[in-house]
Amino acid sequence: MKKKSMVVISSVFLTGFLIGSITPTKVGSAANDVVLASVEWVQNQLNPLQSKVTKLESEVQALRKAVEEGGSVVTMPSNVFVSSTTATVHRGATRDYEVVATFTKGKELAVVDEHDGTKGKWYRVEYATGKYGWIHSEDVSTSTVSSASTVTIKTTTTVHRGALSGYATVATVKAGTSVKYIGSFTNSNNELWYNVELSNGVKGWMQAVHGEVN
Repeated sequence: MKKKSMVVISSVFLTGFLIGSITPTKVGSAANDVVLASVEWVQNQLNPLQSKVTKLESEVQALRKAVEEGGSVVTMPSNVFVSSTTATVHRGATRDYEVVATFTKGKELAVVDEHDGTKGKWYRVEYATGKYGWIHSEDVSTSTVSSASTVTIKTTTTVHRGALSGYATVATVKAGTSVKYIGSFTNSNNELWYNVELSNGVKGWMQAVHGEVN
């Protein structure tokens, strides 16, 4: 009877020892996984910040060098303003690339990059939320430009309900007439149209080739 009791007691102690030796390993492994995941998350957050810090350090070094040498350094602008009557934004940094947007005088665009091409400097801009393209520096200014307010009709044209010639005509305006400028739109045919308001309050769309934004 005593032998059986001793066997039972020994079994209990042995089982406890085995459980104790195995369980901490599992807990430690899980803890390690959590730590590794946390480290990876922190690194993912720090990498973009590190890139920005590196860029700022480079800019600071360039500025310091310019000051020490008594010269000046030109930094990339954060925003540009359309200074020409109309300006096109292209898919790439040459005018041979597809036009993805057209803007009129005064439009503000955020700059994210720049490129010195063979025919001048280009700015990569965000022309719509999450959409980017390239605009030539000769079409923009780094200083605020007054927005367009009127369109002077160059050749007699028709005003339509929409930005396509297939829409119904709402008015005809003669050359020399000035109408209020509201906005612009490039349609599916890659035609630029102006949204205008006539002196009698009628609003509609006219093809940009027939007018000049002021």
